[in-house]
Amino acid sequence: MKPSENLKNTYSILKNEYWIPTPLLPSRIGKHLNSEIWLKREDCSPIGSFKLRGGLTAMSSNKSSIANRSVYVASAGNYGLAIAEAGRRYDVAVTVFVSNNANPSKIRCILETGAQVVHHGDDFYSAKEFGKMAAIKDNADFWEDGVVPEMAYGAATIADELMNSNITWDTVLVPIGNGSLIKGVASVLKEIKPSIKIIGLVTSGAPVMQKAITGQPFDINQPTKTEADGLEVRIPIMKISEEISHLIDDIWIIPESMLLPAVKTLMEFDQVMAEPSAAITIAACFQNKDFIDGQKVAAIITGSHLKSSLLKQLAETESLLKNL
Repeated sequence: MKPSENLKNTYSILKNEYWIPTPLLPSRIGKHLNSEIWLKREDCSPIGSFKLRGGLTAMSSNKSSIANRSVYVASAGNYGLAIAEAGRRYDVAVTVFVSNNANPSKIRCILETGAQVVHHGDDFYSAKEFGKMAAIKDNADFWEDGVVPEMAYGAATIADELMNSNITWDTVLVPIGNGSLIKGVASVLKEIKPSIKIIGLVTSGAPVMQKAITGQPFDINQPTKTEADGLEVRIPIMKISEEISHLIDDIWIIPESMLLPAVKTLMEFDQVMAEPSAAITIAACFQNKDFIDGQKVAAIITGSHLKSSLLKQLAETESLLKNL
């Protein structure tokens, strides 16, 4: 099925969502980089991230097959929140497995939906393996982010909204976590206008998706250390990595040291509170200002869940424009 055909099915599910399309707003940052930067504000969804599009699509599409069963997921936060909110709407019991150091604000939001939260292990992968075993034991369905196809279908509607904006895009910047977002966005953009440059973004603190997608060797035991919890991938899903490799033009590795300054820059110039996983798009604009010079650039602001523990550090951080 072509991406455009998937879009019809997805929109039939999302058609009554008041928050769709999400805002597309010009950034004041662009004039400082001699470019036209537009913020696709996925942080403006009811859960503060883009993943609700796919969560609702998945729950609606699978509601008959999961009747009287629970859905288990593992998440750093936003995916779990999306499935939990979708479960609340469709009256499906959801349990979210998180690591012991997961973002507290995301966990609070998950609990507000009525979903269960189970803490296990020191990283996402420990929580995921524990969740998979629990799903087998409890006869529940385990939905793995990056494997559930509807997550990419939901993300594809973001690309459709960009193309319906009547802006002639040169480049679209997309953060890469498990890959559903960039797969969905790129599949639509490349079908409609192949000349658009699709640039994936990873952080230097968790670069494994860049290696997996470009076919380089990687070590799944290499520890990750990043403030961008939504991009903190250690063990890539190879199927989606291979699918993405044929859809995108490049992947940029953004220095971890630029993430909090990018958050600060968005706050100061556009009054946008974005989590580091989202602000990486702005960091990418500064790191690659020569590449985007004179271009129309879409920066997908994927989420708003900034850890409160970062606020003091953020107050002492300078914006990226300080040293431009």
